[in-house]
Amino acid sequence: MSCYHAEIINLSLKDDNILKQFSILHLKKRFWGYVKIYTISIPEKDIEETIRMFQKSMGTKLNKEWYITFHNAEQVIILFRKRVFYLSGKGIVPVYQKMLDTLNAKGKEQWDEMIDYAKSLGIPHDQCDFLPVGFDKQVY
Repeated sequence: MSCYHAEIINLSLKDDNILKQFSILHLKKRFWGYVKIYTISIPEKDIEETIRMFQKSMGTKLNKEWYITFHNAEQVIILFRKRVFYLSGKGIVPVYQKMLDTLNAKGKEQWDEMIDYAKSLGIPHDQCDFLPVGFDKQVY
């Protein structure tokens, strides 16, 4: 069955108990476990419902805006509290903690619009990496 993966920071959610509904593929802990980055799996058939559910659950902990990335080999969905971007994953090569280079991206204009939106929310350049390194080689 085809699926999406999502990277979700616990602080982006009003209540992170929502994550218990999903298969957790990986968990990274930062800052003595205060920040947790979950990688979850979502069946492709449930992606739209899941996006709506997470968007309603997003908060502004630490007085900042957050985003959630959903992806498979073909599509990338970047979710903000008030906006959703559906993008092609083609031509994107993420580098951890570096702003995405959209030069060769399919749909470059949409990627640039999303990055401009993120920056308008105050998301720092080094957090505009959006995708895990090697996302296009993952088994979905």
